[in-house]
Amino acid sequence: MVRFGGICMETVWLIDATSYKKEIDQELLAVKMDYFKIKSYVRMQRIGHHVLPVQRTFSTGLLRIATLLHRMGYEVKYYHLNDFMEQNIVERAKEVPDIVAFGCVCPTIPLCSLWAEKIKSRCAKVITVVGGAHVNVALKKTMEKYPYFDRYSFGYDKEAAGRVVHRRINEEIADMPYVDYSILPYSLNEYDMNIFTTLGCPFRCAYCQDGQMPYLEYQLDGGLGAIQGQLKPGKLVHFFDSTLGYCESRLLEVCKVLKGLNHKFVLSCDIRAEFLTEKTVEALVAAGFKEIRIGLETVDHKVLEKNSRKVLPDTVMDKIKLVRENSELYLTLYTVSGLPGFTQETYRRNQEIYQHLLETRSVDEIKNAQYVPYPRDGIDLADKGVIWKDEKWENYDRQSYPVYETKELSRQQIWEGFLGTARTINRAWLKGWGYDSVDELGNGELYPEYIVGSYLKEDARKV
Repeated sequence: MVRFGGICMETVWLIDATSYKKEIDQELLAVKMDYFKIKSYVRMQRIGHHVLPVQRTFSTGLLRIATLLHRMGYEVKYYHLNDFMEQNIVERAKEVPDIVAFGCVCPTIPLCSLWAEKIKSRCAKVITVVGGAHVNVALKKTMEKYPYFDRYSFGYDKEAAGRVVHRRINEEIADMPYVDYSILPYSLNEYDMNIFTTLGCPFRCAYCQDGQMPYLEYQLDGGLGAIQGQLKPGKLVHFFDSTLGYCESRLLEVCKVLKGLNHKFVLSCDIRAEFLTEKTVEALVAAGFKEIRIGLETVDHKVLEKNSRKVLPDTVMDKIKLVRENSELYLTLYTVSGLPGFTQETYRRNQEIYQHLLETRSVDEIKNAQYVPYPRDGIDLADKGVIWKDEKWENYDRQSYPVYETKELSRQQIWEGFLGTARTINRAWLKGWGYDSVDELGNGELYPEYIVGSYLKEDARKV
């Protein structure tokens, strides 16, 4: 506890556990390494020179909480989980904090629970808190499985910050006009920039938790205007709204404001195929977007309908053509392997279509993820045919062996389907650019990304 203007204010440690290190299967690692080498080559051809990712991220939500608490007079320290463990902050700190709050994703909650216990063993008076995106959609399940925290923080901004310090702050401080990036332990150029204009999603796909998140509207430029003077020209800036702007009308407002910044960054965003028209594509290009990412998920209509996915493959294919005919945007396609309802035929058909899209350069990149049935309150995935086989949340990870099976497929079949799809994507991607092997691409710099930087190294330090 520190004195602030003669008043004792609590010291709060905020631990960003939204990214983490984990060893992955060597077979998958080899496929991923090839993927990122191809990606490096293709992006350089299509986008041109740009500042490569630096493999360090921060949680915007946690930083917004830190900003609020700092403005209220709390002594706030922001740590990244990897640094927190590797630098042994708990043992080296000269003073113990009053509150330690962890901002988590599902796989890091178990580890943070262990650290909370260790901190309490050193000083029983320390209040431990857990929050984050997963707690927002699985509060009851988190409390049942990990009852070792003193407090559970959910909601956004003032509500979430108030739960951290156990007080109502809605009336104590004006609405936040900015995010204080100086609280971060590194400079902004040492981070990959991920910002947003809205949180939540207007759609309710069964496999995605974004639709369960409360709606939050932020500045139309995502706060980019306030920090553009601190960022290097050519830096990648990704808008991680579930769909940029939340709706088509606000998307156009966002683009208008971004265009007015006259920035020199490489912008990318996620966007629903339904919102792509000649008008919105033109607006995205004018705003400085170089890449857009849209979801296909799978080409199996029955699987999509089973998972409440409204936009079907034919619509996505039409939108792909529209983007190609009206822009030079780098087009990334999101796909998901192993959704409830998948069969061996689904994998075969998916691979056939993905191969065609890449070989004809109809799309520039396909990001294929392994489905993970994250625990969520009020959602019974057993109705979708999901059978859980692993209750360890640290294994609920898109690069890990499946934690589930379905009525149609075993865990091993799901895993083999995921690996087979990844290999198909690599081969087709190379062929589309006239190559048979990644060795033919030369010794260009490997395109760094979260999976390479964060998963290659196994953190041997035990709690």
